[in-house]
Amino acid sequence: MVYGMDAMIPAEINPPSWRRATLTITENSEALQENLDLLEEVREAAHFREFAVKQRATRKYNTKVIAREFREGDLVLKRPMWRDKGG
Repeated sequence: MVYGMDAMIPAEINPPSWRRATLTITENSEALQENLDLLEEVREAAHFREFAVKQRATRKYNTKVIAREFREGDLVLKRPMWRDKGG
């Protein structure tokens, strides 16, 4: 019983996929091997896209950063550690 209704079990639990229905065992093995060979290329392309996105984010962040140089003896405003709300 599922929420007051009788549970229905489908007649065919695992229908064959297109690959299993149309390809022979050797063709299926070859197609799977081709997919595995292409997988490395897909991963490499994804890695390059990820790297490009990170570079764009870095450039955008760095445009808002104000570069400051401090020398010994410069006065610097410091917040007390015990009043820091961030932790």
